[in-house]
Amino acid sequence: MSQATYASSPAEEAYPDGETYDESPEAGRSRRRRFAMLAMWTIPWALYFGVHGGFSWHFFVQGSRLLFAGAPPGQPAGGLHLYANYPQLQIGPVTFAIGEVLRHLGKANGVVAAEAFMTVLGLVVLYCIERVGHAMRPELARSKQLDRTMLIGGGAFMIGWTDLSVAIGHLDDVLALTFVTLAVCALTANLPAVAGICLGLSVDAKPWALVFLALVLTVPSFMRREVAVVTIAVVVLAWLPFVVADWHTVTAASQFTIPNEAASSLRALGVPDASTPKWDRVGQIGLGCLLGGIAVWRRRWPAIILLGVGARIVLDPGVYAYYTSGILLGALLWDMLGLRRPIPLWTLVSGAALAVTPIFVSDAAVLGQVRLWLVVAFSAALLLAPAYPVGPLARRGLGRRRKTAR
Repeated sequence: MSQATYASSPAEEAYPDGETYDESPEAGRSRRRRFAMLAMWTIPWALYFGVHGGFSWHFFVQGSRLLFAGAPPGQPAGGLHLYANYPQLQIGPVTFAIGEVLRHLGKANGVVAAEAFMTVLGLVVLYCIERVGHAMRPELARSKQLDRTMLIGGGAFMIGWTDLSVAIGHLDDVLALTFVTLAVCALTANLPAVAGICLGLSVDAKPWALVFLALVLTVPSFMRREVAVVTIAVVVLAWLPFVVADWHTVTAASQFTIPNEAASSLRALGVPDASTPKWDRVGQIGLGCLLGGIAVWRRRWPAIILLGVGARIVLDPGVYAYYTSGILLGALLWDMLGLRRPIPLWTLVSGAALAVTPIFVSDAAVLGQVRLWLVVAFSAALLLAPAYPVGPLARRGLGRRRKTAR
């Protein structure tokens, strides 16, 4: 299949109502203005959250010290025994490696530098989402709907992202979401090795990113093995030294539990346990991978991130606000690619349900039901309702061109 044949694919046809396109240099200027507006929009939110920011940054300072400098005398060993002796630090080694650099930048263990770094990554994620949209639906590059979706949806996303990056300071979630977005971007550019590295680094940043592994199934079969092998290699390279040094690394994570809060969707599901059930973390990963696999089978790969984070929320005993950023990322990607006409529908609905509702509703049981039914609603909509036929996560015709070249 020639490049010309690819350029005339159905994904690039104009909208039936005659939506106007802009192919002039003004389109590029419009994109630059939009990102400048999003950056300016982000600054006051970062300042607002920064008043009491970096709430959890101490975990990353502690973990990086334990990993690279070892534990103080009289305390359990750090280094490669980190995860076995400190199960509360359920944070990947790649995160601690980056945290080791950030904590030396400035005062207060580098918290301000870390907040700035994590916030900028949010804008990088938005840029990647737009690149993915252009690659998979080229007509969006000439559609005014792209500007509206990215500006409104991106604005909502950056509120949730700055809550994560500044207020909470969860570097592991920031890196996991950034790397999985880079993996999607690499796959649209037909860079399977790069995609495998990024997907593996996502898991190396935070283990729950295993819910995104269905992305391996989204590419043509001749690419799939390379993506899978590289992903596995990157994950094994990061985690195997800890397992070899201390086998308890494998089981220690299950020893750490958090309260099963009254407002959690886990409570709304009828799980009465006072703290994290033993099956919970495995259940989150299993459900996320299952839903991702169904999305691939239904030819709706843009739903994988939203469904994966949704599985985390629906089975999580906690109600942490920073979970919202992952939902908003997945929702924006779906709103861009999964809907026939891109609009920030699920981005705004999800943001309202998870961030706005708690401001007006104090009943914990009601909040748990809101969280539960939000996940049920978007899962059903993404998997069952009509969707835009975006196609496989690679340029159409690549496989045939490869065979021809041989």
